[in-house]
Amino acid sequence: MKTKSLVRFPRFIGSFIMVFLWTAFSLNAQCPIVTNPTPPPICDASGYTFSNLSADYVTNGGNGIVWYDAISDGSLINNNELVKEGTYYVDDNSGTCGIRQSIVVNFAVGATGENFDQIYCSNENATVQSYIDDVLDSEIPTGGSIELYNDSALTDLVSPSDDLPNGAKSYYIVFVDNSGCKSQIEVGQVGVFDAPANPTPTSPQIFCSDTNPTIADLNPGTTETNYSWYANVDGSGEPIPPALSNTTVLVDGSTYYIQINSFFCTSDAVGVMVEVYDPVDAGSSSTLEYCNDNLPSAFNLFDELGGTPETTGTWSGPLTTSNGYQGTVDISSLTTAGNYIFTYSVLSNNDCPDSTATVTITVNETLSAGNASATNPESFCESNLPTSFDLFTLLENYDLAGSWTQGTLITDPVVLTPIDLSSYTSGTYNFTYWQNVAPNPCPQESTTVQVIVLEDPDAGVAINQVFCENELSTNSPFNLFDALDGSQDHDSGTWTDVSGNTISSNLDITNLTVAGSPYTFNYTIDNGTCSDTEPITISVEEAPESGTANAPAEFCEGEAPTSYDLFDLLENEDQTGTWYVGSDTSGATANNIINPSGSGFTAGTYYYTYDVATIGSCDDIDVTVSIIINPLPNAGTPTPATFC
Repeated sequence: MKTKSLVRFPRFIGSFIMVFLWTAFSLNAQCPIVTNPTPPPICDASGYTFSNLSADYVTNGGNGIVWYDAISDGSLINNNELVKEGTYYVDDNSGTCGIRQSIVVNFAVGATGENFDQIYCSNENATVQSYIDDVLDSEIPTGGSIELYNDSALTDLVSPSDDLPNGAKSYYIVFVDNSGCKSQIEVGQVGVFDAPANPTPTSPQIFCSDTNPTIADLNPGTTETNYSWYANVDGSGEPIPPALSNTTVLVDGSTYYIQINSFFCTSDAVGVMVEVYDPVDAGSSSTLEYCNDNLPSAFNLFDELGGTPETTGTWSGPLTTSNGYQGTVDISSLTTAGNYIFTYSVLSNNDCPDSTATVTITVNETLSAGNASATNPESFCESNLPTSFDLFTLLENYDLAGSWTQGTLITDPVVLTPIDLSSYTSGTYNFTYWQNVAPNPCPQESTTVQVIVLEDPDAGVAINQVFCENELSTNSPFNLFDALDGSQDHDSGTWTDVSGNTISSNLDITNLTVAGSPYTFNYTIDNGTCSDTEPITISVEEAPESGTANAPAEFCEGEAPTSYDLFDLLENEDQTGTWYVGSDTSGATANNIINPSGSGFTAGTYYYTYDVATIGSCDDIDVTVSIIINPLPNAGTPTPATFC
């Protein structure tokens, strides 16, 4: 096997290393170099940017300087960006410097890390100094100071006495320590919002204690509805919670504070002083009642007031009073019935209303209930009771305006007049008229009258009679009481005919006729005051006529006519009936025309009965007639005569 020499290999390695080192040297010569990776804390950090950092601590390699927040990759930082304390990494524009060099930045006056935003209301009248005192003061280094600028370039320094403008505003803040070192810029957002207009309630506000005034009764002096009342404010004029409820009772001499609330701001607290007065007292009203014939002597109206009236008032009314507040009055002249009002007035010495009370004197006329008149008692028959009867017709010398009761007591049922008596039954009824009934102070009077209801007599109920004209004689005389149903009180009354003539109860009806029917007769019962009459009628109906039988018709045997009318055997008959063979109606019917010469008629007597047809309910007796067939005389058997 052929081997190679290794003498040339080390030479190759050496050449490669030299080339690599030269290349690396060439590259690093182009990248920025941090001159001091851990510089001392920066004294003036205000407005300090990454451009400043590059200028102070980096040597430019010729290909630009860029900063990152990470050793590799990371976010590129703008050179105009403000530097904050921390570690940063430098590279060039090509980003090919490999491992980035770092620098650790510290400030002599470090960042606070605090939020410096603040909101003010327009009515706080805040200045820049207010903002410094409220928000920034605690962060100012001991023995140091603070600078506020309107711009991030720190060219427009703000005066602490400047007012904070309305709306939103940014301030650029730099803290300075006692050696003059400055912090990096910190930003504070300040907002000034409009506060609600202050309410303008009137003060003092005056109330009367009798209304029990509360917070709800105070006039807020604003049309806003979102407000609160407080009992006190602090030294800065701010309300001290809690807010008062609407039911809080107002105290005389106290001051209450109203503040209008909005989303961010509140109005100033405005005080309202409260004055609560006790109202004057004229007492309570009263009423006195007297009768015009019993009026009292002079008396003091003040003594008639209720409650605790003050003695500083005056009286007015229909009569002059004396003795000041006592109101001594003589009412003996007030004889006319009516109400007389006397008013007691006490004037208020504050904004509470005046007070009045009255004493009403009612003078009543003493009224009379009258006395019973000559028409009392009034009697009526049951059948003649009125539907409208004036009870005053039973009185005289009475006054109106009283009341009636049915009975003799004031507690009996009240009735009105005129009164309907139509439903009353027999008996005696008391009615009492009342005057001056309690609470009328006059003596009560009453007068009792009577209404007597008499029971009606009963003349019975008619049973009207009907007779056939051929029955009159058999029913005469007719007892008229048989034409009543027997319910009459008695039979001692009076019978009269249609002309009013008194007649006997036993009536001869034989002279009644069909033409004069019906005949009316009245039965009357009278108890001395009331009477009852019951009319009855008797009607006569026409009756049929069977006629009167004539003597029998006689014929010799063999000589009777072939046609004979049976009606020839009757007189005055109605020919509307039926003929029967025989002496009654049980036989066969027959025509009125017969043939008595027929073979059936041999010597003997033949009977026929006539039944006349009824008229309505009237009938007549049957009539029997007869026909006699006489036999011929027997001459014997003829024998020849022999003559010589």
